[in-house]
Amino acid sequence: MSKKITKKDEVEENILNLINKANRPYNYQMIETAFPSMGKTQIIKTLKSLGEQGKLSFKENNKAIIYWRIQNTGPKLDEQGYEIPQESIHDLNRKLDGINRQLEVEQETLKSLISQSRQLNNQLSDEQIQKEVNQLSTENKELESKLLVFQTKEIMSDKDKQHLDETIKKARSEWVKRKALFRDILDQVLERSNKKKKDLQEDIGWETDEDLKIQMIPDYSKPLPQQTSSSSTDDSPYKKQKR
Repeated sequence: MSKKITKKDEVEENILNLINKANRPYNYQMIETAFPSMGKTQIIKTLKSLGEQGKLSFKENNKAIIYWRIQNTGPKLDEQGYEIPQESIHDLNRKLDGINRQLEVEQETLKSLISQSRQLNNQLSDEQIQKEVNQLSTENKELESKLLVFQTKEIMSDKDKQHLDETIKKARSEWVKRKALFRDILDQVLERSNKKKKDLQEDIGWETDEDLKIQMIPDYSKPLPQQTSSSSTDDSPYKKQKR
């Protein structure tokens, strides 16, 4: 037979350790089974004392008193029932810093995945791409047909070109004459008024071609600069320009 335990403190320690390590409800019969060397009366008194001291929680159920470990109190125990060393504030702060850094990494990863998801959602599907390719192909064929017509068909007859040339030359000549006439009149007015050209322009409110950014019609009656061998030999301004 086992040696009978009689010391009160030792009995309390053994019972308290058993209940705390197991972390489950116990009645006196279960304690008696675990410690057969203890007597029933000793176990009941010890459990009652531990309950009164606040070391165990207890509740009476159908005249049977159930005892269990006070939760969230006392040292933390591992699976084998040994006390887990308490971490210092420094250790906890260091662990918290590590968790925060990991959280930042996970947040950046999440942002990247969200961005990639949005880009993928904005991309066209294969069907949409094929539809656009077909549409552009149709438009390209229509433009090629129009271009072929322009390349093979005479856009303007020689007679029409000559008439247009004469019209432009006449318009340019009148333009040049009127500009010269205006300059002559303006010079005389400036000479007699003793005003600056800018001040007089503000008073009268005339606008020049330069103010309106209007370019003078080129004088096609003069020979054009020598063209390179790769350029067209036709100097007419009405020839369709290649794109």
